[in-house]
Amino acid sequence: MSVDVIPTGVPDELWVGIAEFWPRGEWVNAANIARLESGWDAFAVHDTRNSDHPCGSFLTVVDGIRVFAELSVGYFQVNVCNLPPEWEWQRLYNARHNAGTAHMLWDRAGGKWTPWWFSAAKLGLL
Repeated sequence: MSVDVIPTGVPDELWVGIAEFWPRGEWVNAANIARLESGWDAFAVHDTRNSDHPCGSFLTVVDGIRVFAELSVGYFQVNVCNLPPEWEWQRLYNARHNAGTAHMLWDRAGGKWTPWWFSAAKLGLL
């Protein structure tokens, strides 16, 4: 697929955020990661925390990968537990903030999709 072709169904606001932050060669990968993570739902939330398992607590092992309690939000399911406490995590419902924060995580991972391990593995990006 050409990187200039918007994948069918990707929300316009998400595509604009992806195009703003990622290099052109990663646009389709970013859109596909967001699709697997949230079903392209800006308001998707995955909260595995509870009174026995606050942010970052070990939960289980899946396919050899340790899984920890999380609060993940928005298109890219950015895990709030890994952000500085002063960040207003509700801003991650905004497509631009979500894409920008996700790009920061991607960049910190050396331009690799490892912060989204399971989705990236499914897409063959690891």
